[in-house]
Amino acid sequence: MAWKNNGKVCFASDSRLKFGNSSADVGIKVLSIPYRILNPAETGSDHHHSIAYSGELGMCFAGSTVNSLTIKESVVEILKSLRHAPGYTDVSMAGIAQFIFTAYKLISRRLCETDLASNGRADIIIGGLCPETSTVRVFLFTTNEQNQHALSEILATEDSHYFLGTGKECAEKDLPQNPSDVDYLNILKSVIGDASIDSVGGNIQYGEFKENQFSVYGIVELGAQVHYWRGALDLNSDEFMADHSSLIPGGPYIDPFTTIGI
Repeated sequence: MAWKNNGKVCFASDSRLKFGNSSADVGIKVLSIPYRILNPAETGSDHHHSIAYSGELGMCFAGSTVNSLTIKESVVEILKSLRHAPGYTDVSMAGIAQFIFTAYKLISRRLCETDLASNGRADIIIGGLCPETSTVRVFLFTTNEQNQHALSEILATEDSHYFLGTGKECAEKDLPQNPSDVDYLNILKSVIGDASIDSVGGNIQYGEFKENQFSVYGIVELGAQVHYWRGALDLNSDEFMADHSSLIPGGPYIDPFTTIGI
């Protein structure tokens, strides 16, 4: 899911991956992707390109993990060294989304032509701070049953949201009026806990835009034992913490349901 509330844009997801009739709650579905747009080579230099624009995109998805993560891995290195022609190239967030959408179409088409067929479809949300407008803009990639692809801008207005995946009807039904950030996460928690929606499960993942960065947060779970979840990994577990010679996992966390909030 994605929403805009009080000028802040946030993404959240569950952690479940489906494999036919089985599943595993190990997916990473909210992630950041760095990008750089480089200027033309400086006069007298064939190699040095100064950075015109840089930042982090946010991504979340529902549907085929093979599709979504193949697209992410296909573009992640390319996005670090994009070039532009000043005055000609569209360097807005719409232009960046269009570039990624081209990869999405090519990969989705090939996957849906395999035995995966419609199980190779994925809906992907990509967002980032627009270099032209200095506002966060968010775009949706979709594929229908006829393997036709569409690109559209979403969250263009304040206090708007977009839900993905099989749990979206349940989420829409239970959403209160004027929802807060915590309301959205409570809705996601409710859908995860609904046994009738077996394609949604596992731990919540959450990220938000801060200027030109997309910050991904782990989730704190307080109880007899304190858990620091990032997808399937409890970074406060004995496996990570018992070996005092090991590196200590860090990173930001939120506890939206008890003490810390968002």
